[in-house]
Amino acid sequence: MQFIRLNLEDRNTLPKLFKTYQFDMVCNLAAQAGVRYSIENPEAYIDSNINGFLNVLECCRHHNVKRLVYASSSSVYGNTDKIPFDENANVDQPISLYAATKKSNELMAHTYSHLYNIETIGLRFFTVYGPWGRPEMAMFLFTDAILNNKPINVFNNGNLSRDFTYIDDIVEGVVNTLIKDSKNDSLYKLYNIGNGKPVQLLDFIEFLETELNISAIKKMLPMQAGDVHQTFANTTSLERDYNYKPQITIDKGIQEFVLWYKGFYKNNV
Repeated sequence: MQFIRLNLEDRNTLPKLFKTYQFDMVCNLAAQAGVRYSIENPEAYIDSNINGFLNVLECCRHHNVKRLVYASSSSVYGNTDKIPFDENANVDQPISLYAATKKSNELMAHTYSHLYNIETIGLRFFTVYGPWGRPEMAMFLFTDAILNNKPINVFNNGNLSRDFTYIDDIVEGVVNTLIKDSKNDSLYKLYNIGNGKPVQLLDFIEFLETELNISAIKKMLPMQAGDVHQTFANTTSLERDYNYKPQITIDKGIQEFVLWYKGFYKNNV
């Protein structure tokens, strides 16, 4: 196993990597993530998520890669009120640039599947959490604030729900799409990958308070620009085609996260 640090935007070096290693399949989880930062710095999203993804597709095309698995996002669904979210739903109304770039990835993948016979599998991630996650996500921010007796920002006065999906379940689903063959013989595939059990934000905070044994100081705020009211994944297609079965409940997932967090940041807890 080797780790090579390289930017997807590097149009000169990336093809050399593909030529050297002659990959059979590619899993692209690299992207500029996050809804709110896309409002502040849209250029970073075009550079990474559009130009970078194009470079990956071109490398797959020219180096005979037969299967590409890539990360999309539940953000593509926007503020739809049709739940649970289904892959066949119309997703033409993104409410953040991040969501727009992920929708663009799906369209680009479709084109390359059609033109060059590359199997592309897009996975729409639903609120991934767990150890080693992104520090700007709610799980990190809330845990840090509660432990340090600081207020947490609760947007839309807590009237939000999310389909929180533990990292171990995500990894299992991603690996299955890489190593298993599907009964679905379409070259272009899209799947929701979530827990399928949305949790109200205030309930999520309560689970975290229970695990930390500390009451949170809640700062109620209005809805943020680019944010959505709810997410809820219909995962029946991924279950059928790749035997995806999420196992980790929200209380168990929070317990595992807090255990890791206290160990990793033991000098600050």
